[in-house]
Amino acid sequence: MKNLDVISENKFKLSARGCHFTIERQCNGKWSVIVINASVRAYSNGIAFPVEYDSLDDVEKRYKSLKGISSILKDLDSSKQVIH
Repeated sequence: MKNLDVISENKFKLSARGCHFTIERQCNGKWSVIVINASVRAYSNGIAFPVEYDSLDDVEKRYKSLKGISSILKDLDSSKQVIH
């Protein structure tokens, strides 16, 4: 997976296959995904609405471009270190 930008602990951005994804972990543990693709750019003036998913597995099932993101984010979580 290319171009994964970590915006914050719970927010990530990715560009793949002509789409721009914003993935965010919500307080309730669910994930919201905003996708800006050619259709959104053409018909909605580039304004997209978030779609909520129960898990990252559900996100991966819906978006082929995000396949493998759950393992990347698990690696990020496990590599966090507390700096004193």
